[in-house]
Amino acid sequence: LHNTCLLAGTQVGDNVTIGCNNTIGNYGFGYEKDEAGDYDVLEHLGRVIIHNSVEIHNNTCIDRGVLDDTVIHENVKIDNLVHIAHGVVIERNTLVIANAMVAGSTWIGENSWIAPSVSLKNKIKIAPNTFTGIGAVVLKDTAENQTYIGNPACTLEEYKKWSEVKKKLS
Repeated sequence: LHNTCLLAGTQVGDNVTIGCNNTIGNYGFGYEKDEAGDYDVLEHLGRVIIHNSVEIHNNTCIDRGVLDDTVIHENVKIDNLVHIAHGVVIERNTLVIANAMVAGSTWIGENSWIAPSVSLKNKIKIAPNTFTGIGAVVLKDTAENQTYIGNPACTLEEYKKWSEVKKKLS
């Protein structure tokens, strides 16, 4: 755990591996304006709960929730340079790969693959068994057992359909 900081309230299950230079359990990037219009940080009352057999590699940030907890379920694997914002829930057996950004209050269903450099908008639901392509920008809820690619992300079938339309227009 060289240079890794687990803040108070963080719960870690059994058989968990945590790499170097991580911050787990700090408050997230949440602000509201005061009466003068200046930004004040929101108090974050939630925790980070890491279940059994989770792996968190290096240089990753996992923020505690504002009201609810941030929860990483069993057998989740999180790569280097990942940001998981406040109130996120990642269900079991999911992979979150390098440089992914998971915005606040997002729910990721089990057995999903969040590819390198994927961005997930806040407050969306990634259905179980979702596969994302490199660099996808997911702005809305996904459907189960689908592959999403592009910016904005769409299903592989939608992408193929639009590719045919573009060919005909060219």
